[in-house]
Amino acid sequence: MSSLRLLFLQIFFLLITNIFAQRTNEWERLTSPTNDVLRKLFFIDENNGWASGLAGTIIHTSNGGNSWILQNSTVTTPVVDIFFINNNCGWALTYPQVPPFGTTILKTTNSGFNWINNATFFENEIMSTVFFFDESVGFLGGNGIKKTTDGGLTWISSHIDSGGVSTLPILNFTFCSRTFGYACGGRLDVAGVIWKTTDGGNNWSSIGLSPDQIFDVFVFDSSNAIALSGDPEGFFEIGLIKTTDAGTSWEFTELPFFGLSFEIDFLNDKEGWSASGYKFLHTGDGGNTWFEELTPDSTTVYDLQFVDKYTGFACGEDGALLKFTSFKKPQVDNPTFELYNYPNPFSNKTKVFVTSITPDFDAPVRAQIKLFDILGNELLILVDRDFHWGFYEFTLDLSSHNINISSGIYILTIISGDVMQSTKIVYLK
Repeated sequence: MSSLRLLFLQIFFLLITNIFAQRTNEWERLTSPTNDVLRKLFFIDENNGWASGLAGTIIHTSNGGNSWILQNSTVTTPVVDIFFINNNCGWALTYPQVPPFGTTILKTTNSGFNWINNATFFENEIMSTVFFFDESVGFLGGNGIKKTTDGGLTWISSHIDSGGVSTLPILNFTFCSRTFGYACGGRLDVAGVIWKTTDGGNNWSSIGLSPDQIFDVFVFDSSNAIALSGDPEGFFEIGLIKTTDAGTSWEFTELPFFGLSFEIDFLNDKEGWSASGYKFLHTGDGGNTWFEELTPDSTTVYDLQFVDKYTGFACGEDGALLKFTSFKKPQVDNPTFELYNYPNPFSNKTKVFVTSITPDFDAPVRAQIKLFDILGNELLILVDRDFHWGFYEFTLDLSSHNINISSGIYILTIISGDVMQSTKIVYLK
């Protein structure tokens, strides 16, 4: 009997695995048109995205990553950041490799089919990140913060409060409105810094929060934000940095991991991922706890972005491109269920297992689990409840229901509207 039960469990979990495997790939490799290191990516929607690399590489997809094309960036120097406000208008930053040194802005108005140097050059100023609200208002961050209100024709330096860490390099911007936002950055072995603005980027305050630079801040809402900070030398553990009062104060705690966090993004208010080199960091509780997950083929990843609550993209070393498809993404028009029990045959008690797949992950469906005899007579209602996406376990205990039935075959059925799924169970009295 024990070997039969073991075989049954193996078959059961294989079936459960296959159900989810048909609906999930999680992170998978995409075909890339380049072997260049890809450091940044930017998606406007689930179909249209760009990635940039360290040899002047800019690539573009218009079909959700199924295929990518190389674009002519007009440069062979590192394209260190890329940003789009719609499917046509975007900007990129690059550094000349011969004097005079500084930062050049590239711009496109036709999805990157043509990139032009818009004649804006910041000599002896290294800018690492670009952000635009629209075609007029934008920001540059690096050696300070600059703001434009005329589409980049002129740039004015924003005011940053004076202090020991305020002059360290800015690496990224995150805004939750046109007036309120954060910048982050710092320097290795000096400090990780977060800057805050409440007046549309004209003035910024700064606070040092970690031993090493902070590459990204994710904003949940006007009060809550989260960041991760790591040490490439491995002397310090990855730091978890959170605020619940709009950046007035921040809480720093160490996670039991070493490494870096280059980018952090969330599918929803619970599930988030960090691009952390050869691994991902993954949370399912809003960033309170994190777990390490290896990337496909141990690919080194530098950037990631989720375009909706089911789909995301990442890029990294050797032209690596990855796509995330959540197993929670609905791919059914009606709810579907898989129903099993163990042990089977059973005496008095048995475990009932249900895998539920609903058309809308966020909306439950009502279902009942009923027990029938072989003639179709209803004997009891075991469960009457809402089912979300996921896996459920119940106990069928005949003694608790005061049912006196004889040994034989019975039918366990889950019913939701017109949808029914049944399985035979064997009761041995």
